Formats: sequence, structure tokens, C-alpha cells
Amino acid sequence: MSSAATPRDDMARTGGQIVVEELRAAGVSTIYCVPGESYLAVIDALYDVQSDIRLVSCRHEGGAVMMAAATAHLTGRAGVAFVTRGPGATNGSIGVHIARQASLPLVLGVGQVARRNRGRESFQEVDFETYFKPIAKAVREVSDPADIGAAVAEAVDLAESGRQGPVVLAFPEDVLSEVAAAQSSARVTTPASDLPPGHWSDVARLMESAVRPVAIVGGGPWSDSACHAIEVFSERLRLPVFSAFRRADCFDNHHSGYAGFLGLATAASAWERLAESDCVLAIGTRLDEPTTRDYEFPRADQTVIHIHPDASQIGLNVGVDAGIVASVETAAAALAALSLEPQHDWSSWRDRVRNDFIASEAPPVSTGALDLGAVMSILNDAVPANSIVTTDAGNFTAWPLRYRRYARPGRLLAPVNGAMGYGVPSAVAASLQYPERTVIGCVGDGGMLMTGMELATALQYGASPVILVFNNNKYGTIDMHQQRHYPGRDYGNALVNPDFAALAQSFGAFGVQVRRTDEFADALAGALASGRAAVIELVMDAP
Repeated sequence: MSSAATPRDDMARTGGQIVVEELRAAGVSTIYCVPGESYLAVIDALYDVQSDIRLVSCRHEGGAVMMAAATAHLTGRAGVAFVTRGPGATNGSIGVHIARQASLPLVLGVGQVARRNRGRESFQEVDFETYFKPIAKAVREVSDPADIGAAVAEAVDLAESGRQGPVVLAFPEDVLSEVAAAQSSARVTTPASDLPPGHWSDVARLMESAVRPVAIVGGGPWSDSACHAIEVFSERLRLPVFSAFRRADCFDNHHSGYAGFLGLATAASAWERLAESDCVLAIGTRLDEPTTRDYEFPRADQTVIHIHPDASQIGLNVGVDAGIVASVETAAAALAALSLEPQHDWSSWRDRVRNDFIASEAPPVSTGALDLGAVMSILNDAVPANSIVTTDAGNFTAWPLRYRRYARPGRLLAPVNGAMGYGVPSAVAASLQYPERTVIGCVGDGGMLMTGMELATALQYGASPVILVFNNNKYGTIDMHQQRHYPGRDYGNALVNPDFAALAQSFGAFGVQVRRTDEFADALAGALASGRAAVIELVMDAP
């Protein structure tokens, strides 16, 4: 231990040691980072607790914070990342935005310039309270080491309570190296609200008269038990259930009540059935722009019941007839036990919506050498049901979103804010969190060269995701929009790419190119058998 980190007595600790002790007390077992001199005292303190907290050093701050967000999504507990001041924090901000829009609990620690240099536009100085305020649930700069314990404990609690989200803590580097009396903070837990029974009877009253009701599930992390409770609710009432944008793992896709997902690449029939519905029960979802098709619904004659942990979200995007502030856990349990007697039989309506979903699963006929529909079918048959699938952003995501069914304990991790670069880091984090499970990461050629360097992180720490690179040599989504709005004026979207299989091999990962459908099964088997991180490049038709 360095001399700066040596405590003066049994009750004195450096600020960095206090940070680490509080995170360990909160149950944090992994911290993602790119090391920086502004928080060396934290890294030094982590040296002494390696058996309790694993430090994962990443290759880019964006990747580190994305990994923390993915961990939060999988566990429902606060993911933690540390980045250095200035460029490190701004690089990491994309992960904060991902966590914010997806309602994921995250604590980001940021090293800050020393207190004596604050306000001078010092080297790498940024006012983080101003910078992060629009995209974080809360931001605080801790300027006294005596306040660190309470600040960290409160940050974890705030990130995990209510509408979960990212909390940013900035620590001037001299605060982290300074020695102060260590006072263990009592763990703060925000109790779940005990809602009056009348709130739930309102749900029953509004739904009982419905003829064509639907539910929409989504939002932040859902536990397996909450998912099961909603399935029980759906089964008992014959209620069709949609999943919100990129939240298809919130409801068993094999269940007779599953109606499909809402958002980008949604089947036209799903939007038609949603428009036909006369009552919408939204649970956990913010009813964001993709889920509502640019806020297209509700119509004036649709009844809307919105259950969300944050009161400010209820009625924000769509008008509601009833709003209940409750966590997903509370809502799912209450609905499963709710006494509700529909005045109409919803069975035929449920079956109609379900049949539309099943029909939408048939992939389009392909005339190319590489049939991605067949690729997804092979993938579905080859990987276990409990596999974790991650995606990046782009048109290619229609393949893993529409043509794979999700069910717990299997998971889907996808960026609801549309951030490119999420696919690889989230797959690495998922493999580190659940090394015994198969992890498939899906990424386009554009996103792969944004964060593909995190393959090095995977190899260093023993993660073994299989990354499918959908390579069409262009920014496909933007090309689509450009062709739609400015036909015949292609510009800026063509890409020249490396051999992604060879690139993977240069990291020490398994790498193979697939150009024909009949090559994929062997490539996937080889990747899964390799026992290490792997890349399968799917070479699509040239633009």
C-alpha cells in the first residue's frame, strides 16, 4: 500500500478506502473502469479487497459504463463503473444515457481535479453536475472525505429505488487521498409503497368492461418472479401481452398470451391489434416514443391504465384514465392476486392477437447466399433456452428481435436509447456475470468498430461471448432513411471494413467468416466449443 493510503489509526481511512468499503457493504462484486490518475486512491483501496470485488479494466470508458449498465440489467442491482475526469467522464456518458432511458440502476464514480484547482478550467476539468444533470437521476460532487460514506450509500439506494437510473458521484482527487475518520453508513433502503386497495380496484373496474384489452410490459429490470406473476395474470384472464421496445424478455414469448414486441421492426399486425384495443394496461414501461409509435396512441376512446414507479412518468407521454405509482414487483404481485371478473370473454381476442404474432415470426424468403432467417433458426436450435442475447443498434437487430423467442431465465439486453456500440460490451459483461451460460452478442459492422476493442477485455478476464457481426459494409439504418427521404443521393454511409474474423484472431479470440447459410452451423459449433470469446462474421450482400 502506498504511503498516501496508510491510515493514521484504526478508524481513519483514505477517501478511496471509504468509497470501496461502502460499495462492498452494498454488495457490489464487480467494478468496471478505465484507470485514471484522478482516482488512484480508489484503485489502491480495491487492491486490498480483490477477493470481494473484481476490478475489470476496459479499453474505453464508454465500454466500461455500458458493461456496468448491462450488469445492472441482468441483476437488478446497481452496476458500478469508475472513470477519470474530463475525457474519461465524457467518453463514459453514453453509458449513463443508456441507463437513464432504460431505467437501469447505475453508480458512476468520476475522479475530479483537486479542490484547489476547481473553477479554473484546470487540466481536464469539467463541471460534472452541469454536464450530467440532463441524463442522470442525480449528480453530486463530494468535497469532504467525511461525507463520502453517506454519499456512496445514498447513491446506491437512489439508483435502485423508484424509477431506477444512473447516479453520478464526482470525487476531487485530493478528497480521495485525504485521510478521514471512517464512519460506516447504515444501509439505506427505500421501502416499497403500501398502496391502498382502492388503487387496484380501479384497475379491475376499468378493465372488466373491456372487449379487446391488451397489456404492455417493460421498463427497467424485471425479476423472474415478476415475469411469472404477469404470466399468471395473463393466463387467468386470457389477456394478450405486448412487450415494450427491446424488452421482449419480460414475458415468456412461448406463452399463449404473448402478442409480440412494440417498437422498431414491429410487425404491422401488432400495430393494427394495438389500434383495435379498447383498454391498454401499461406496466413498468414509460410508454416511450418507439413503444407508442411516435406517441400515436392512445385514441380518445381507448382506456389507458399506467403503472410506473415514477409518478412524473404517468401521463407524461400519453393521457391516462388511471395511474398507479408502484414498482414492477409490487404491481406484478398485486395483479396476479387481483379479483377481476371480465364482462366479456377475451379468449378469441387473445387467440387472434397471438396468431398474428406467430405468423409474423416467419422470416422473409431470401434469394441470397446467406439466409439470415435460416441463420436465426439454426441459432435458436443450437443454444440453450437460458442463453443471454445482446444487441447493438441498427436494422440488423430485426433478426434477433423478431426471429428468436425469449423466456426466463433467458435474457435480452438491448439499448432502448438506440446507442450503437452496446452489443459487444454488454455481451462481455453478461459472460462475466454468468460464465456458465451461453452469451450471443449481435452487432453490425458499424457498431463493431466502435467498441469491438472490448474483445481484449473479454480475453483478459476469461469472458466467452459469441459475437455475430452482421456486415453489410454500411451504416444500414441511416442508409435506409437516406434512401427514403433523399432517393438516389447516397452519401456518407458506405464503409470499408477489415476482415472481422482475422481481427478477432489477432486478439486471441476464435474468428470465422460465414458467406453461405450452410457454413453457419459448423461456425457456431466451433465458436461455442472454443471456450473463449469468438466472432462469427456474417458477410451479407454487398450494398
